[in-house]
Amino acid sequence: MSHYGISTEGTTIVSDFKDQVKGRIFLITGPSQGGIGAETAISLAHGSPAAILLLGRSLPKIQPTIDAIHAIDPSITTKFIPISLDSLASVRAAASSILNDDSIPKLDVVINNAAIMACPYGLSTDGFELQLATNYLSHFLLTNLLMPKILLAAPNARVINVASVGHFASDIRYDDPNFTGGKDYVATVAYGQAKTANVLFSVGLNEKLAGKGVRSFALHPGSIVSGLQKYFTPEAMAEALAQWEESGKKMPTSKTLQQGCSTTLRAALDPSLAEQNMVYLDDCQPSEDPEIVQPYAIDGDNAKRCWVMSEEMISEKFEL
Repeated sequence: MSHYGISTEGTTIVSDFKDQVKGRIFLITGPSQGGIGAETAISLAHGSPAAILLLGRSLPKIQPTIDAIHAIDPSITTKFIPISLDSLASVRAAASSILNDDSIPKLDVVINNAAIMACPYGLSTDGFELQLATNYLSHFLLTNLLMPKILLAAPNARVINVASVGHFASDIRYDDPNFTGGKDYVATVAYGQAKTANVLFSVGLNEKLAGKGVRSFALHPGSIVSGLQKYFTPEAMAEALAQWEESGKKMPTSKTLQQGCSTTLRAALDPSLAEQNMVYLDDCQPSEDPEIVQPYAIDGDNAKRCWVMSEEMISEKFEL
């Protein structure tokens, strides 16, 4: 809807689309207190979902979100599912627990929200650059493993990938995604690569799942102060500002957490979005404007190449 924009709040979206929340099952990664994922889950609680699955590293970090959900509506089923997104084995274990849980008959909406940003160079337990592994590759694996239960929610199932305007910093570095073992590492470029992959994942899912009742969208939630910035040193900030100035883009307007989760929620809930072909949202609006989303991030051929690279990395192919 055209009246949604930068100031729209998450609870407004939930109120407008209560019929898309009530009785449905939502999965959210990274819903730690004070973050966009937690605010998304808490906003959904106002719409009477059947269940909210909360995937995170430890229960103490997620418990405040669970408590906030139950303070709004104690009848909502909440399930904490442990997952370490820097480990493919942990992702597989989490997916297996969901697939084998008979109390989770389907997954109506999967929201791949968890992320780290501009962290020091490091490798995941599987040997991949940490931001690419955590922000993207783990979600690629998780979503594909959960696809049997996502498909059971057709024709209104959704997969939402929380990306970022940070994708402007880099396309996929196909020849060197690990930054030459850290020798060529630039934290903001690595973040950009991972966020480009998030968008391309939605493009790829839509192509592979066409006609199967599942749509995927990616989005930029906005500039929000949260735990995501814990690695953002003054040096990293200066680096990011330099890249931003070089791109000629205006500095984004800061948002509250409620404003920050609204684009995620519109992508997850608004049925009208399925009537158009755009995959990327910013300030609650779908767009293909190159000032808002880089053409390489929504390119179909690039999405296919990224998908193949991802399957090679995790040593598993998925026939959707």
